[in-house]
Amino acid sequence: MEKAALKAAAPNSWSDIMTEKLAKFFEKEHVQYAIRNKILDPILNYILNKIFPYIMLICVMFMLLLVSVIVTLCVMIFKFRGPATSFAGPGLVEKEIAL
Repeated sequence: MEKAALKAAAPNSWSDIMTEKLAKFFEKEHVQYAIRNKILDPILNYILNKIFPYIMLICVMFMLLLVSVIVTLCVMIFKFRGPATSFAGPGLVEKEIAL
């Protein structure tokens, strides 16, 4: 048990050395530039090109929902404003049905 703990806590283990070398390698400007331009940018462009129509569809649906909420709110405000703004009251409809 103690030997395993000593091996894991060794400051110069191969994993620590490799981690430091990789960190130094990825800190270089030209490596970051190459990774960004040859790997990350094409992947992100591909993903965005595939997702863009769905994002636009969601935006259009959100705008339609917002417009419908505003229209509904306006209808409710004008409906409950008072009897002067109602065009056909319940009494008028009942008289027409009775005829």
